[in-house]
Amino acid sequence: MKEAGMEMRKWISNDTTLMSQWAADGFDTYPVDTSVSLGSNKTKVLGLAVQTLDDCLTLGTKGLLEFISTNKNTKRFLLHVIWKIFDPLGLLSPFTIRMKWLIQELWKNKIT
Repeated sequence: MKEAGMEMRKWISNDTTLMSQWAADGFDTYPVDTSVSLGSNKTKVLGLAVQTLDDCLTLGTKGLLEFISTNKNTKRFLLHVIWKIFDPLGLLSPFTIRMKWLIQELWKNKIT
């Protein structure tokens, strides 16, 4: 990466030996959050919260659920819901593709 002029920063791992080795080698390491409560982890990768101790990705759904709770039953609202889903890794693709297919069917059948 250095040859390309890109310096990697904020290295993180759940392996304490590796983290201490990186620190000794002068790598810029990111502090590991050791708390176990679900919403407390501040480590993010691609905008997704990462629980480094368990190697788990978590998706924040609170904002989406609050948005959905307004109960607007329109095609425009459904489209807004679909586009609010942030899924850079495509983990929710089976759901989002079905939602997009539903919108397409509503438009094709001219359902209002």
